[in-house]
Amino acid sequence: MSTGGPTPYAHLPEDLIQKMLEAVPCTVEKMEAMLGSQNEPIEAGIRALRDQNFIYTLNPQTPSINSLMASDGGQVIERMSGMDLLLAVAVGVEGLHNQDGDGWKANSNQYEQWQTVMPHDEATPRLCQGAMFLMEIGVLAGATHEIRIMDGAHFTPLLKINSMLSAKEEHAGEEYVTALRGFLRETYRKIIPDIPDIISNALNDPGIIAMAKYSSSRDILDSHVRSADINGITLDDKTFFALGLDSDEYTKPMSVGQSEEERRKIWNELHIHCNLEIEEREDLNQHLERAIQPIRTRNGKERKESELFFTYYKPYANGPAYRIECKRSLATDVRRFEGVLAGIKQQIIYPDVREPFPQYLADLMAKSVSGGLHALQDAVRLSLVRESNSADRVDLLFSYRSR
Repeated sequence: MSTGGPTPYAHLPEDLIQKMLEAVPCTVEKMEAMLGSQNEPIEAGIRALRDQNFIYTLNPQTPSINSLMASDGGQVIERMSGMDLLLAVAVGVEGLHNQDGDGWKANSNQYEQWQTVMPHDEATPRLCQGAMFLMEIGVLAGATHEIRIMDGAHFTPLLKINSMLSAKEEHAGEEYVTALRGFLRETYRKIIPDIPDIISNALNDPGIIAMAKYSSSRDILDSHVRSADINGITLDDKTFFALGLDSDEYTKPMSVGQSEEERRKIWNELHIHCNLEIEEREDLNQHLERAIQPIRTRNGKERKESELFFTYYKPYANGPAYRIECKRSLATDVRRFEGVLAGIKQQIIYPDVREPFPQYLADLMAKSVSGGLHALQDAVRLSLVRESNSADRVDLLFSYRSR
């Protein structure tokens, strides 16, 4: 190694971080240009929606619903040298509510957990995610609170459950099906053909609503705003209303799939199809089709209106707008619907917590699953080391990465 001359080696990570910091002004300029160019189109778009009586104001005196909870899930896979350790959880957290409101009942499932060991397989993440979402909607459907918040959109768990059941394309075999059967038996005392019932419980329950932290939907912009000959808005609906609505304003609840683009991308062909090698597959697929039909926007080749509705609500002038999905029966009951909005506003209690408190807390609890996995991993490793006389077998119990 030469000495005295300039070194060809970078000082990492210092040089890399310095480069990132030097690029900050350019990044800020791009963001300012993007948002600044949207001011006039946003104002025009909001005016057009007001002219169409599309935007309403919540009465500040609206009585809140009596009780509210939220559910979220977490899952993690620890890839050990010889096998995969899976852990999935779902938790329900109660919000602030009136004393007369429904709370947790005796023997209600405030949380679910499932853990198992699988051989290395590319389909394993599908199984773990699908189990997590089944538990999450199971916690929601089993609670008795007046309103129960699903984290994300209604179609998200359907996509993940579909991925779990269609994992044959990633070579899911007998071990995979056995693990799925074990999950359903251990967690719900159910079998694979019962999955459509679990889905229907969530899709037909008017007390279950969904709130997505992130949404790229442009359903309203591509339908009602564009139809008013207003173009040039490059944002999504959620950001558009966050910048355009005043405090306590919300949009008229409408069925999902207002624009042709949204129907084509999501709601027309929304499906769950099982391709696993199981005897019940044909009958299961028929029941899955019936379970999700109410929220689709097509019946065969004919267009239909979904039973799932949505609105954007902005509780505070300096806060975000929330996309809220609900069932038709709630969306068309103005008094109860506004009571739900008032209840959601009641849960947003601190500026740094930009979502309803129970949804925020459920997210924190679900993310803590990784700590439980490390404890589970250590317990499994120590138990097997104690019983094993083979040094080669012991080596397979350690993670493939350092931690």
